[in-house]
Amino acid sequence: MQLHSLRVKASIFSLLLIVAICLFFILLGNGSLQSLLEKNRKNRYQTYEYQISGLLKQSREDLIQLTDLIVLWHNGSSANPSVLRQLFDRQWEYLQISWGVESLKLYVDDREPPIHWGESTRRLTPAQIREVIISGQPLESVRCNRICVQSLAVPVIGNDNTDYVLQVDRSLAGELVTFREITGSDIGILSAARNTPSFHTSDYLENWQREVIALTSREMLMPLLRQVASGQSQVPGLRYSKSHLFEGRHFDIKTIPVSGLDRNGAQFVVVEDVSDQVGHIGDSLKLLLLFSVLGAFIFISAVTSMLWQPIFRLRRLAEALPLLSDGKFDAARSLIRPVSKRISHYDEIDVLDSTGLAVCDQLEVMKEIVSQNTAELERIAMYDTLTGLANRHNIVEELKKYLHSGDCDESNGYLFFVDLDDFKQVNDSLGHQGGDDLLRVVAQRLVSVMRFGDIVARLGGDEFCVFVRSLSGDGTYRALAEKMLSIVAEPVRIGDELVQVTLSIGIVAIPEHGKTLEAVLQKADVAMYHAKFRGKNNYQLYSVELPGIEQVSTGTGETKKLELVADRDHGDRDHGDWVTPIKTPT
Repeated sequence: MQLHSLRVKASIFSLLLIVAICLFFILLGNGSLQSLLEKNRKNRYQTYEYQISGLLKQSREDLIQLTDLIVLWHNGSSANPSVLRQLFDRQWEYLQISWGVESLKLYVDDREPPIHWGESTRRLTPAQIREVIISGQPLESVRCNRICVQSLAVPVIGNDNTDYVLQVDRSLAGELVTFREITGSDIGILSAARNTPSFHTSDYLENWQREVIALTSREMLMPLLRQVASGQSQVPGLRYSKSHLFEGRHFDIKTIPVSGLDRNGAQFVVVEDVSDQVGHIGDSLKLLLLFSVLGAFIFISAVTSMLWQPIFRLRRLAEALPLLSDGKFDAARSLIRPVSKRISHYDEIDVLDSTGLAVCDQLEVMKEIVSQNTAELERIAMYDTLTGLANRHNIVEELKKYLHSGDCDESNGYLFFVDLDDFKQVNDSLGHQGGDDLLRVVAQRLVSVMRFGDIVARLGGDEFCVFVRSLSGDGTYRALAEKMLSIVAEPVRIGDELVQVTLSIGIVAIPEHGKTLEAVLQKADVAMYHAKFRGKNNYQLYSVELPGIEQVSTGTGETKKLELVADRDHGDRDHGDWVTPIKTPT
């Protein structure tokens, strides 16, 4: 059997097709399983967050209950500090063993050290003592140093009306054990970030700069944490998703801040054995691969036997289809050659051939229509429909290209922000059609004084913009601005009226006055407003000494001028007199 025969090609093609399909479904199945694992992982760690929060809340309630039991005295009143001191001297060991209390502190005076029992943990500041007494609310905090304790400071009023604060510090070791019993996952506490170990060098993770304060299953998990920390420079966060292989098993490691959202503070570290889940994914992929291989062989055999004869025609059709996307319609027609037979005797391949020819004809017509429509849409998108000038989007894109290309550093460009003075009166006097006619004339006049390559754009309404890429000489911009003022100021006949309008022009030098689009446009707008404020029919080059638009005086008001040439009579329209300019306050 020759390698170039259709049989071999059909078998190879079918094989490759099925392999691709199998790989697709294998990858899809793996992605689905991984997504399910990730979703399950997120749900578990969200549950862990709630569980830790609940345990801390329950511990707080226990501490409140303990303080109530401690301070209550005869007839429901609270004991005074001296009575509590005697009580704690006698019952301190009981409180340690039964309630897991690490330390007790009595703050009778915010200026004196507290009376304490047990570990000398961090004290309340005088401000905190006063805050607890004045507010009458307990102050809770979680502190981690050599051990992690939950601290609760409560205000007490003794039976002799003495105000004092009782602080109870309780270890979180019990909560860690409870968490392990409820969830089945191990948990520990990492200290706040510190450069050197404070207590035990063997418990210090150098890359993370943290010390393991407490950890369930310490003997098994401590080597795991050392291995993970040696390969990572940062502590894994709650959203970190990666399983770590250790001694043939897979473990997920997440951290949850002990207090607040400070990443450098103490962290709960949760370690979960996910080996069963990872193994289940591996077994599922192996099973999926096995069924894919069996299905591939069955499918290849069926396809080869069914499509043995028409495969050559399908190959020609397959070669013709890419030509359609490239617009090579004549080449596609030469490949699609339907068999001459009656339509009633067409099989599926014949239908495909005739359909391919019909699609070829339709795509050729559609390509021509799309080309025409695309050209029209580009013209609408980039040019003003009224004046034929570039529109706002067009000139903004040109400015961006100019600013980003580096041409502005090699030449002096100028942006002229042009606004017609008192254009509203033209619309009021001559109607919107007359206003549109005037805008077309103004656009043509502005274009007439520009060089090839300069851009004249209509931003909208009566606002125009002229972008000159380079001007030589310091005063050249003045000559160009005066040309624009003079040519636009020439009277325009609109219907039976002669209209004269003037311009206010704000000028910005690029890059002298700005190297960003926002800065150039904002400064051009400021310069234009100053030109209007100075009496209109004027131009103003931006400078840093110009005040902002909001600082331009509005007390005097702006005046608007519109000059119309009125005919003295209908018999002689070539000799008109200027009408007195109409002035209206802004």
